[in-house]
This record gives sequence, structure tokens and C-alpha cells, in this order.
Amino acid sequence: MNSYIRAVTSLDKDNVARMLDGNAKWLTWAEPSGKNALHYLCGVGPSEDPEKAYASLAILKLLLKRGMDINSVHRIDDKNCNFFPATPLWYAYTRGRNEKLYKYLLKRGADPSNCWWAIAWYDDVAAGKLWQRHGAKVDEKPSLNELFLGSFQWRKYKFADWVLAEGADVNVPGPKALTALMLAVKRKDEDAIKFLIERGADPDKTNDEGISARMIAERTGPKRLLNLF
Repeated sequence: MNSYIRAVTSLDKDNVARMLDGNAKWLTWAEPSGKNALHYLCGVGPSEDPEKAYASLAILKLLLKRGMDINSVHRIDDKNCNFFPATPLWYAYTRGRNEKLYKYLLKRGADPSNCWWAIAWYDDVAAGKLWQRHGAKVDEKPSLNELFLGSFQWRKYKFADWVLAEGADVNVPGPKALTALMLAVKRKDEDAIKFLIERGADPDKTNDEGISARMIAERTGPKRLLNLF
């Protein structure tokens, strides 16, 4: 870590400003992957310290005022694609968990894309609504149905419920045509089964092997699961 990034991550605004005044190259400095001062800054958590949150916001405003790209991309290797495009906004929400930073970035017009999985992981309906207000489309990529199945498998039920209210299909089939209800029965998760049934899950929908959630309950028990249907 170089002296400039150390100043940024230690939230030393005066030193950051002096270094920028002394050498403008720092504004364009980035690692080969594209990770730059904005990503490092937004990854610093305030640790429930209001002073740190305000200090990080002050440096963010400074860097943006000096011309850094609010949507600059850190290319994180991803086995599912060439790379994941991590932006300062993504860092502020997922790594720094810094509400002051991510709300400011959204107000400044930061691209809200590529944050839905993180929002689902944190079971954060409030963030989902905030992102929507700033132009994020919950039905684009990933799809509503993908978000529902993913958040359900992670047991993020508040977010899963919100996604259903946004139009996801409670009976959507996942890999091998397994539905959320089938997964809940396999886990013998009675609360999850009740949650899904109340929202219209079909216990008789079958997977690729012709097996339904009801049949799984009959085969594996306990018998009280059948009563939930």
C-alpha cells in the first residue's frame, strides 16, 4: 500500500489534499485491476464512529471534486464471468457498510447497477427501496426470480418477501426444477414452509424427476410437515 492510499484509508483529509496538490498523478493512480483511491476509501468501515463516517465523506467529496470517476470500476475476478465490476458505490455498501457514503453517491448519480445480490445478502429491504428510488431496476439483472430464489436459499426472508411483492414467482423453478418450497421441505424448515404456503407456493408442482414438495414430505417426514400444506 503506497503513502497516498495509506492517507486515504486512515481518513487523513489534510494529507490527501496536500499530496494531490503536490502531484496530480494520484488522481489517476490505480492498481492494474482498476482499484483506486475511491474504492479503498469506500471500503473503510466507520465502525459505528460518526466522526469516521463524516471524515470519509469529506474525503469522498474532495476526490470527486478533483475529478475522480464516481463510477470507476475495480475488476474483481469472477468464476462466473471475466470479472465483477465493483464500483465505489458497491464498496461503500458491501465493504465499508457506510451509509453516509452510499447515500451520497446515489444522490450524486452513481450507477446503482450490480448491487442487488449484496442487498439481498444483507436482507436489506430499505436499501432495495433506496436503490429503486435512484433508478435501479429490480427486474433486470439478476431477474426478480433469481433474486427470490437466491435470497430464499440464503434465508434472507425479509428480502425474499419484498421481491415477491415486486412480482417474483413463488413457484419459480431453480436448478433441476427445484422450487423454494421443495428446498424448504428438504431442510425441514417449518417456518419457511409456512412463509411460502401463505404466499401461494404449490406443494404439488413437480421437479425434473416428477417429484413434488408434498411427495418429499411424505417420503422423508416428519409427518407434521404435511399438515402445513
